[in-house]
Amino acid sequence: MALEGTLRDFSFADILQLISLQRKTGVLTLKSDENVTTVSFVDGNIVGASTLNQHTEDLIGLILLKRGEVAEEDLQDALQRQGETLQRLGRILIDNGVVTVDTVRSALQQQVLQIVYRIFRWNDGDYHFSQESDIDYDRELTEPMAADHIIMEGARMTDEWPFIEQRLPDRNIVFILVDPDRELVVVEPADDDFDDLGFSFSDTPKEKPVVEKPEPVEGQVTPDQKLVYLLVNGVDDIHEVILSSPLIEFETCKALAELMESGLIRERNQDEIAEVELLTDPVESGSRRAPLKYVPWLAVPFLILLGFAFTVMPRNTVNPAFSFKTDFWERYVIQSQSWLQMDWLARAAETGFFLHGFYPAGLEELSASGLDPALTADPWGRPYRIAIRGDKLMFTGSDSQGQPVPMLIHSRNLVWEGETAESGDRKGPGLILLP
Repeated sequence: MALEGTLRDFSFADILQLISLQRKTGVLTLKSDENVTTVSFVDGNIVGASTLNQHTEDLIGLILLKRGEVAEEDLQDALQRQGETLQRLGRILIDNGVVTVDTVRSALQQQVLQIVYRIFRWNDGDYHFSQESDIDYDRELTEPMAADHIIMEGARMTDEWPFIEQRLPDRNIVFILVDPDRELVVVEPADDDFDDLGFSFSDTPKEKPVVEKPEPVEGQVTPDQKLVYLLVNGVDDIHEVILSSPLIEFETCKALAELMESGLIRERNQDEIAEVELLTDPVESGSRRAPLKYVPWLAVPFLILLGFAFTVMPRNTVNPAFSFKTDFWERYVIQSQSWLQMDWLARAAETGFFLHGFYPAGLEELSASGLDPALTADPWGRPYRIAIRGDKLMFTGSDSQGQPVPMLIHSRNLVWEGETAESGDRKGPGLILLP
């Protein structure tokens, strides 16, 4: 079956429905300007998904860790063994007796769903379905998923994302509890059914009785909201909360938006953020503000190989697994470490702005403020480059050969307190100093 085109003409939900109805086996490749994602099917059911620019929260090891299924020490041991044997991480954890087959199967299902649900938010892109006679996948650890439920959930998420994005316009927002001592009442969310939609399948429909819904109780939350509420600490931004949450990205962001709407959490102001940064980033010790949960993920990029191996894409010219070379360690481990270091430098520069009203003009100013000079150099001893381009603060690095690479480009939006025109253009000074 030849199936290709653009998402402007044929939506992702329509593609899934067509493949499901015709019970096709093969690989669907979707390409946008920012990413390439593949979804594998067997008899119309989804059995795998992989993405070129893999999100950290999609890593199977992180999913298991956030769920409390594995201890950090066990995961580090498994990662070390994976680096030596290139076995699948889930299989190593099972062989070590750390987790069960059902546990890994559930985590792999969440990994696939997170990748697939993200595609529903694509506004544009090209797609191509390559029909195959068979797809090689781990039948013991993979539970084929019917597309019908995924289509319904994807449509629901698409409808609710505008509400979420309106309240969470920036993933760098840091939330704080409004009343840490408030006791929360956990209730199960109401289930939607056909009666709620007002449908009637009888020939002579009767008037539906009016059922009054109970008024919401102050401090009443759903289990998902309670889980995310406990992750709000006034230090981690939205992106870090997503990394810490065992829920998928959509459910975590939805819970944050609902908690903000109900007045249980609020955005932390710049003075509070700067104060916390000073307390949690002791520059004299040269340590980064990095909780233990991030330590093993300097090695976790080995799991990218798992994602590619798990989703087999035979004869697919855009399969990222074909680009795997012997420089895997440098490209995915050392460069990941370098990127995280630039992210910390950007936070330090932002903290300086909150305190002094200006960004550093160079790394020398960061060092002069008491920052350990060793932190301004990459793993190969070369200093990072810092520059302000338009409304962005940018840090760039290079690989072991001194060549610039796209992965080592880090940018953050500058803080803006001036006026914004209807077109979105910014006017006036970027910072207004009050007497």
